[in-house]
Amino acid sequence: MTKSPPPVLTPRAGKVVNTSEPMPKIVAVIPARGGSVSIPKKNIKLLLGRPLIDWVIKAARDSKIFAEIWVSTDDDLIAASAIKCGALVHRRAAHTATSTASTESALKDFADAHPDYEYMCLIQATSPLIRPEDFVEAMRIMRDQKADSLVTAVRAHRFLWSVDPTTKVAKAKNYEPLKRPRRQDWEGELVENGAFYYYTKAHWDATGCRLGGKLVLYEMAEHTFVELDSLVDWQMVSHMAYDFGYFPEDAPRQAPDMGGTAQSSTFAVGLATGFALAAGLAFLMGRK
Repeated sequence: MTKSPPPVLTPRAGKVVNTSEPMPKIVAVIPARGGSVSIPKKNIKLLLGRPLIDWVIKAARDSKIFAEIWVSTDDDLIAASAIKCGALVHRRAAHTATSTASTESALKDFADAHPDYEYMCLIQATSPLIRPEDFVEAMRIMRDQKADSLVTAVRAHRFLWSVDPTTKVAKAKNYEPLKRPRRQDWEGELVENGAFYYYTKAHWDATGCRLGGKLVLYEMAEHTFVELDSLVDWQMVSHMAYDFGYFPEDAPRQAPDMGGTAQSSTFAVGLATGFALAAGLAFLMGRK
């Protein structure tokens, strides 16, 4: 009698994955256009000695759940770097790589060329703090719940306010000032961190949108909410990556090039996370 393969223990969560269950075809795509304005060639700029896209490529690879990992780009240098990092390359159409093009247009361009998948994972190259087990745990949620799509988020304990543009009167949006909760008594807000998204082929074919249908959420660590829009952001994220990033055997840990100490690294983590969460929560301020 043929024995079933042994279960696999995921690194962080310590949960068992039954590898005897057939794995669907899961494809990862990483959009990486060459026209970054804030930081030129951001997607291949070195972060602790590694191209930015290498961080998510290696994390996806070592999750061992993806049949294929693609970088969708219009840029020759990014394409060459992606191949060197171990990814396949999709040459995206020019109209999907402009500063005004939507992510959905790039996803459609990719899906039209590569329709053979059951689940798609959109991974943002600008989220270098993703770990392999994040992909595994999120897919477990996706399949256990028989969901159509999944979004990643972090929990933020921030009080939100809005100001009426006419009267200039301020109003609390997510708590009652007369009943101001203590942090330990409040669940906070879940804020989309843009790290990665899962969706089924059936959902995409029906809607052309990455999110919708039966939508579930995977909560990630607060420090995974990062912004990489300036060189100051880059320096702070370098410290965060050193402390929290994923370092496979073929990409050993390298210290930040700032002469930082553990104390300055901790400060950078708190400062960067605070700035990023403030930016991420800003969109909520306009809700009625």
